[in-house]
Amino acid sequence: MWIKAVNFYLYNHEFINPIVTPKVKMTHRKALIVEFLSDDEQSYYGECNAFESDWYAAETIDTVKETLSQWAESVIHKSFHVYEDWKPYLAMLDNQPAARSTVAMAIYQMYHDLPTFKVEYGATISGISAQQLDDLVQTEPKRIKLKWTSQLNNDISLLNDALPFDYELALDANESLDVSDFQKLEAIETQNILYIEEPFKLLSSILHINHTQYPAIAIDEKATDINRIMSIVKRFPIKVVIVKPFRVGGIDSVQSLIRELKSIDMKVVIGGMYEYGLSRYFTALLAREGDYPGDVTPDGYYFTDDFTQGVGKLKEGMILFHPPQIDKSKLYKLN
Repeated sequence: MWIKAVNFYLYNHEFINPIVTPKVKMTHRKALIVEFLSDDEQSYYGECNAFESDWYAAETIDTVKETLSQWAESVIHKSFHVYEDWKPYLAMLDNQPAARSTVAMAIYQMYHDLPTFKVEYGATISGISAQQLDDLVQTEPKRIKLKWTSQLNNDISLLNDALPFDYELALDANESLDVSDFQKLEAIETQNILYIEEPFKLLSSILHINHTQYPAIAIDEKATDINRIMSIVKRFPIKVVIVKPFRVGGIDSVQSLIRELKSIDMKVVIGGMYEYGLSRYFTALLAREGDYPGDVTPDGYYFTDDFTQGVGKLKEGMILFHPPQIDKSKLYKLN
């Protein structure tokens, strides 16, 4: 097989409920989609998880597009017979993990049959609306991740009062707390909290709390590569690592990282990034190897429309994933 062309597209759709975090409010999710077109007219797609701005990571949609436009010149009209043939070209993107993740997603599909499978549902919510509560009642997620806000205590009480099923809770603070904020957990029933994700901007703040009195602390934004992760978990009382594929370079890098972390008894969660169906399929695929439910939501949870066809249907308390089919007519082609 040789690569005939590399094409770029955008997809942009409104969230059903705006995403509100301590760092940003988002009403829409714009995504960059990359297509590899082979000599036999087969298309393989990758979805970029970077955002329009650098609020979450240094790479953005624009920088990934620029990086991959230049990189594509090295692979067009080249022959690739097996996955290993791509390794030198993927290595060229090691310093741009979001860009690497995008193309690794497409390349993986060239050499692997994508399975149908089920995973546990792990919902993420930010600001609790009546509609969100109704969705949670109807879908009964195994794990709920709640974004930390000034209304945290009320939000937790609201969930406990409104949800007629047992669930595990994770909290995500997006590095927004100080030690005094963290200690507000003493007023909350914390027995069913699996972990607290990135409470502090500075890791040294962890040393100023009695971590044995609180749920496990997880790293997310700081979990950027294997060397940094290993350095952190050796120095600080971290128990859980949130692995986001676009931060560490994509599916093959994540699989290697999971093996390394499990060898030192570290818990792993696969994180999502408000994805559309294509990327969500691969997040779910990797989440099967995690210790807790990943950031995997059913079709229609964030968006009323998608450029895939019904990927991730909730069925009997599990999310059923079929290989994604791309509706190319919904994508806007870039020059």
